[in-house]
Amino acid sequence: MRCFPLAILLLLARAFSAHAHPLLQNAIWVQFEETRVRVAVNVSVREIAVAQKLPPNGDDSDGRRLAIAAQRHGDYVVQNLTLKANGSTLTGDVVRVTAPAALAEPEKTWFQYELEYRFKGFPPASVTFHQDMLREWPYAVGTAWDVGYVVSLKRTNTDAVSTALLPRQQLTAFSTGWEAASAPSAQTAQSEGWHTFREYLWHGVMHILTGWDHLLFISALVIATMNFWEMVKVIAAFTLAHTITLTLSVFDILRLPSWVVEPVIAISIIFVAAENIFWPRRAHSRVRPVVAFGFGLIHGLGFAGGLLDAMEGLPRIGTWIALAAFSLGVEIGHQVVVLPVFGALAAGRQQLQERLTQPALRYGSSIISLCGAYYLCVAVHEQFFAR
Repeated sequence: MRCFPLAILLLLARAFSAHAHPLLQNAIWVQFEETRVRVAVNVSVREIAVAQKLPPNGDDSDGRRLAIAAQRHGDYVVQNLTLKANGSTLTGDVVRVTAPAALAEPEKTWFQYELEYRFKGFPPASVTFHQDMLREWPYAVGTAWDVGYVVSLKRTNTDAVSTALLPRQQLTAFSTGWEAASAPSAQTAQSEGWHTFREYLWHGVMHILTGWDHLLFISALVIATMNFWEMVKVIAAFTLAHTITLTLSVFDILRLPSWVVEPVIAISIIFVAAENIFWPRRAHSRVRPVVAFGFGLIHGLGFAGGLLDAMEGLPRIGTWIALAAFSLGVEIGHQVVVLPVFGALAAGRQQLQERLTQPALRYGSSIISLCGAYYLCVAVHEQFFAR
């Protein structure tokens, strides 16, 4: 237990080497045909800039450098988007590259690559997709880029379009529709619903475990709690708040621009950590759940940023499934941090005297506050100066 403050220091210090969410969310359209798979991949200007070593905003004076890099990037897309069927790897070719009508935010401006993969032999029942985009270039020291895709699938002999997720470096099999006659429609719908739930559950877990800003805030709340019920009240207030705003944002009732949300999330980290240091009694009063609830409303809008792009194209029932699964995944991700931290602190208080416990709280809160200040600088720079 004497090593616990040092462990917290090392854990939080690693956050200085990474921004909050190194996530690029793109889209893929897939159409299965009798002899081939047609794929259209949206690739953001930010991704092209990283892979082709362009300036951070991916822009240049006349756009010629970006256009040349985008054409060259087609080979990279084919190399890092692997399709397998009938036990063999399909050969992909770039058919067309379509440039955006205008350049805007590098993460919201896409080039579209139309690819074609031909089958060898008879039409397969399923095709396995695997992508490892930007694996060669770290986002920051110790942190990898996380490039994900929302996949819209159109299968053989049907006009119905289904939606799925294709995470980085994860084998994902998609049905082509050739075996559809053997499965009742109700069973197929139930299977797709469960598949959607599992995908968005994992998406929620990873959004938290790769989101240092949210982890720092929840850690600042937990390290000041003195007993189990005090921890439960604070976490419950935070959970209720971010669930409300996440739901409102998903259904387009309440949304705020990222230039408001991201800096306020960083400020929330600094505020709660400073409260632990300078006003420790407030951390055990009725004020702390109110603070957790208030900032939780903003964090919920931040969670929505990791979900909205990934829900594009879902039917209404799919939206509810994705929202429920993502929310549950967020809570699982939180508890992966909350329970070990609280348990270690509770055990430590039994072994350490009060004169050592309070300095440990101030020490940990100071580190969290510094991390929050770092993220505030990053958020201000990205939202106001890097566009």
